[in-house]
Amino acid sequence: MKKALAVAGIAISILLLALALLFLIAAMVRPERLLVAMGLLVAGTLPLVWAIATLRRQAELSPDNLSAGILALASNSGGEVTEAQVQARFHIPQQMASSALEKLCATGQARREVRGDRTVYVVQGLKPSLVVRRCPYCGSSFPVREAIRKCPNCGATVELDKA
Repeated sequence: MKKALAVAGIAISILLLALALLFLIAAMVRPERLLVAMGLLVAGTLPLVWAIATLRRQAELSPDNLSAGILALASNSGGEVTEAQVQARFHIPQQMASSALEKLCATGQARREVRGDRTVYVVQGLKPSLVVRRCPYCGSSFPVREAIRKCPNCGATVELDKA
């Protein structure tokens, strides 16, 4: 429905912009037509901007693009994503987020895990990021399981860092 309205908006916009061009040409002979040309130009631009924004949003929410966006979101968040994260990132209703995540599970790209009171979707094939202790000065890295606060090489404070 929105796609049909957007296409109609583009058609109306093209008609109004053509009339604006016609009045702009006619304003060369009679300058009072310049105001009408500017009005038609504005009236033609508004539906065009709305239609392009609507069609772009529809393309972004297509199932294939939504799946690719969810996979990108999961790769940025360590291979895991929740339904609430998908809703917030793409500004979509809960039903659409749930069906997109279930589609990923059905194709085998993700698996559903229940952790306490929340459901997490773990994307297959994304490597979880490792956390190491790293010295900001000499660059030495140490495993997290070692409880060190100062670098044994230079004495600087060691920071946690994703490898």
